[in-house]
Amino acid sequence: MTDNTNTPGSTAFTAQTTMLEALTADPSLGMVLMRDFHLGGCSHCGFDPHDTIANVAAQNGIPTERLLAALNRQAS
Repeated sequence: MTDNTNTPGSTAFTAQTTMLEALTADPSLGMVLMRDFHLGGCSHCGFDPHDTIANVAAQNGIPTERLLAALNRQAS
């Protein structure tokens, strides 16, 4: 699991973090997923909340590092 502050020295989301863990830590990430990646808003772009970030990225043709950067609020 991760720390939702993502300040220097805090734990960041990893490829093995589940989507449920990430969204629980920071509910505003749902908007990032929809806005930047069109993920999670409908049945065609939905994901299993127990999937890892790496799995969701692979299933949707998104480079894992790009998705991680966005979820960790870094420049992608």
